[in-house]
Amino acid sequence: MLKPLGLTHGHYECRSLGETLPVFTDLLAMKVVAHSNGEAVVQHPNTDWRLVVHEAGPGAPDKPHNNHYGVRVANAEEVDAAHAYLEANKERYGLRRVSPPRSQHFARSVYFEEPGGNTLEIEHYEPQAAAEGRTIARPHWNRELKESDFPGRGYVPQALTHGTLECDDKEASAAFYSGVLGLQIAGGGRLSVYIKHAATPWYLVVLPIKRRKKFLSPANRFTLTLGSVKEVEDAHAELRLAKGVTEVQPLQRRNGGASFVFSDLNRNWWEVAAR
Repeated sequence: MLKPLGLTHGHYECRSLGETLPVFTDLLAMKVVAHSNGEAVVQHPNTDWRLVVHEAGPGAPDKPHNNHYGVRVANAEEVDAAHAYLEANKERYGLRRVSPPRSQHFARSVYFEEPGGNTLEIEHYEPQAAAEGRTIARPHWNRELKESDFPGRGYVPQALTHGTLECDDKEASAAFYSGVLGLQIAGGGRLSVYIKHAATPWYLVVLPIKRRKKFLSPANRFTLTLGSVKEVEDAHAELRLAKGVTEVQPLQRRNGGASFVFSDLNRNWWEVAAR
């Protein structure tokens, strides 16, 4: 079993950085912390988790709705305010669809599609969810941002809280993510299971989807950071033999670090790295 120091990065494929980055900065309160040719890193000020945005050009496919990232607001009425702001600025940001707000399982959300082919979510969890033991519903921030930190929208994203993955079998997936990747099962509902690293609050929602039609490319992945290059080398050898791993790509070395990419039993992509 891997012993990651953290679930440290998500990776996100878009068509154009010029179109997608303003969605993150202007609509989701994130900052661009690094930028190079064809790649940028964005981060929310309340979340150490980083999102690496890869520019893949106009041919990049639309991703399934169930492969999305979400931010959280502190108050339920902010979801409706977010919907109103997104609708009013739909053309300005090239948004392809903005869904009406909807409530389910103690949460209220609005989803929208950005021009890079991805769905994003703005959500709020009722306090009752955390009171009843749903740990993922607890606030993901120590300092609540104020309206002055993100003025003029009527809502303030407080944290980047989660990503999502599709799976074929919930129980088999939970066993792989905990028993092979060393992640924590943080709850779930009748359909989904939540996985996370024990040291941090952000999480992944794993959703069983029958007759899956679209599979993601390696540009859409999650990074598990290990403690040393030696651990990455050992993990590369281990995962090549592990049950449920469908592909392991060659080990890469760069600037004293090491990494590799592999796909799991659901053909979702992961990166194992030490820097």
